[in-house]
Amino acid sequence: MEKLREIFKENGIQITKQRLAVYKVLKELNTHVTAEMVLGVLAQRGISMTVATVYNILNLFAEKGMIIKVGSAGEPVIFDINTYQHVHICDENTRHVRDCPDRGLVELVESYLNSHPVEGLELHRIDISLIGRDRTPNPAD
Repeated sequence: MEKLREIFKENGIQITKQRLAVYKVLKELNTHVTAEMVLGVLAQRGISMTVATVYNILNLFAEKGMIIKVGSAGEPVIFDINTYQHVHICDENTRHVRDCPDRGLVELVESYLNSHPVEGLELHRIDISLIGRDRTPNPAD
């Protein structure tokens, strides 16, 4: 619990029971989630929140860099607890999102942007999503 409090403090987020509960769910699931998925786990634990509250908390976490929104996954929004630079593979039919373990594409784009900076852009992160029909088995993330 103390580690969670420290994470919140480092990110300038006021600690509330609701925020702690949502963050614990994110860490435990450790996968790509929607607000509705988080809400379902909270309900199983007897914790009552509105979907708007969960979205507000997830958006706050994303704003502070504690999680990321998977940019091109569509609606509902998908959130990822893993904030390191990586590529997402998004199935356009099922909306299942998985991580691409090969860091080569991100390194290629980073290298290109270092030698060809985009004028007027202060780059904060690279968000790459590959969208298509996933042909791999649907393993747990």
